[in-house]
Amino acid sequence: MKRVAPPWFALRPRRAASLLFPFAPHLCCEVYEWLAGERVWEQAWPEADPALLERDTYMLVVQVNGKLRDRIEVESDASEEQLLELARSSDNVQRHLDGKAIVKEIVVPGRLVNLVVKG
Repeated sequence: MKRVAPPWFALRPRRAASLLFPFAPHLCCEVYEWLAGERVWEQAWPEADPALLERDTYMLVVQVNGKLRDRIEVESDASEEQLLELARSSDNVQRHLDGKAIVKEIVVPGRLVNLVVKG
Protein backbone atom coordinates (compact mmCIF):
# COMPACT_ATOMS: atom_id res chain seq x y z
CA MET A 1 0.00 0.00 0.00
CA LYS A 2 1.42 3.37 -1.08
CA ARG A 3 1.32 6.36 1.20
CA VAL A 4 0.48 9.59 -0.58
CA ALA A 5 0.83 12.93 1.20
CA PRO A 6 -2.14 15.31 1.09
CA PRO A 7 -2.01 17.75 -1.86
CA TRP A 8 -1.74 20.87 0.33
CA PHE A 9 1.44 19.48 1.89
CA ALA A 10 3.15 17.97 -1.11
CA LEU A 11 3.56 20.71 -3.72
CA ARG A 12 6.84 22.37 -2.69
CA PRO A 13 8.64 19.25 -1.40
CA ARG A 14 7.50 17.38 -4.52
CA ARG A 15 8.94 20.10 -6.76
CA ALA A 16 12.19 20.10 -4.75
CA ALA A 17 12.44 16.32 -5.08
CA SER A 18 11.95 16.51 -8.84
CA LEU A 19 14.60 19.23 -9.21
CA LEU A 20 17.10 17.28 -7.08
CA PHE A 21 16.38 14.01 -8.88
CA PRO A 22 19.35 14.30 -11.33
CA PHE A 23 21.76 14.69 -8.38
CA ALA A 24 20.34 12.14 -5.93
CA PRO A 25 18.09 9.88 -7.99
CA HIS A 26 17.41 7.06 -5.52
CA LEU A 27 16.48 9.27 -2.58
CA CYS A 28 14.48 11.75 -4.64
CA CYS A 29 12.63 8.97 -6.42
CA GLU A 30 11.47 7.57 -3.07
CA VAL A 31 10.51 10.98 -1.69
CA TYR A 32 8.63 11.98 -4.85
CA GLU A 33 6.78 8.68 -5.00
CA TRP A 34 5.81 8.99 -1.32
CA LEU A 35 4.58 12.56 -1.82
CA ALA A 36 2.86 12.25 -5.20
CA GLY A 37 2.15 8.56 -5.65
CA GLU A 38 3.77 8.75 -9.12
CA ARG A 39 7.19 8.13 -10.57
CA VAL A 40 9.31 11.23 -10.93
CA TRP A 41 10.87 10.28 -14.28
CA GLU A 42 7.42 9.99 -15.87
CA GLN A 43 6.57 13.62 -15.03
CA ALA A 44 7.33 16.76 -17.02
CA TRP A 45 10.21 18.96 -15.86
CA PRO A 46 8.91 21.91 -13.78
CA GLU A 47 8.80 25.19 -15.69
CA ALA A 48 9.91 28.52 -14.26
CA ASP A 49 7.44 31.36 -13.99
CA PRO A 50 9.05 34.35 -15.79
CA ALA A 51 7.05 36.82 -13.69
CA LEU A 52 8.77 35.55 -10.55
CA LEU A 53 12.22 36.06 -12.10
CA GLU A 54 11.76 39.78 -12.75
CA ARG A 55 12.95 42.32 -10.19
CA ASP A 56 11.73 45.84 -9.57
CA THR A 57 15.17 47.15 -8.61
CA TYR A 58 18.80 46.19 -9.11
CA MET A 59 22.21 47.20 -7.80
CA LEU A 60 23.90 49.71 -10.13
CA VAL A 61 27.70 49.76 -9.98
CA VAL A 62 29.21 53.25 -10.29
CA GLN A 63 32.82 53.57 -11.41
CA VAL A 64 35.14 56.52 -11.85
CA ASN A 65 37.98 55.79 -14.29
CA GLY A 66 37.12 52.08 -14.09
CA LYS A 67 37.42 51.86 -10.30
CA LEU A 68 34.44 50.97 -8.14
CA ARG A 69 33.26 54.01 -6.20
CA ASP A 70 29.67 53.20 -5.23
CA ARG A 71 26.73 50.83 -5.54
CA ILE A 72 23.24 52.29 -5.84
CA GLU A 73 19.85 50.55 -5.69
CA VAL A 74 17.88 51.77 -8.75
CA GLU A 75 14.57 51.01 -10.45
CA SER A 76 14.73 48.46 -13.27
CA ASP A 77 12.98 50.79 -15.71
CA ALA A 78 15.25 53.82 -15.10
CA SER A 79 16.49 55.62 -18.22
CA GLU A 80 20.17 56.25 -19.02
CA GLU A 81 19.78 59.91 -18.06
CA GLN A 82 18.36 58.96 -14.67
CA LEU A 83 21.19 56.48 -14.11
CA LEU A 84 23.78 59.15 -14.92
CA GLU A 85 22.09 61.66 -12.60
CA LEU A 86 21.97 59.15 -9.74
CA ALA A 87 25.62 58.22 -10.33
CA ARG A 88 26.78 61.85 -10.36
CA SER A 89 24.80 62.71 -7.22
CA SER A 90 26.41 59.99 -5.09
CA ASP A 91 28.58 61.43 -2.28
CA ASN A 92 31.44 59.00 -2.84
CA VAL A 93 31.47 59.71 -6.58
CA GLN A 94 31.35 63.47 -5.93
CA ARG A 95 34.59 63.22 -3.93
CA HIS A 96 36.34 61.63 -6.91
CA LEU A 97 34.85 64.10 -9.41
CA ASP A 98 35.73 67.21 -7.42
CA GLY A 99 37.54 69.67 -9.71
CA LYS A 100 37.84 67.21 -12.61
CA ALA A 101 36.23 67.29 -16.03
CA ILE A 102 34.12 64.35 -17.18
CA VAL A 103 35.52 63.23 -20.54
CA LYS A 104 33.20 60.30 -21.23
CA GLU A 105 30.13 58.71 -19.65
CA ILE A 106 29.65 55.00 -20.24
CA VAL A 107 26.28 53.49 -19.34
CA VAL A 108 25.55 49.78 -19.49
CA PRO A 109 21.83 49.56 -18.62
CA GLY A 110 21.12 47.05 -15.90
CA ARG A 111 24.80 46.86 -14.90
CA LEU A 112 27.00 49.92 -14.43
CA VAL A 113 27.87 53.56 -15.02
CA ASN A 114 31.50 54.48 -15.62
CA LEU A 115 32.59 58.12 -15.59
CA VAL A 116 35.93 58.80 -17.26
CA VAL A 117 37.50 61.96 -15.86
CA LYS A 118 40.57 64.02 -16.62
CA GLY A 119 42.42 66.47 -14.48
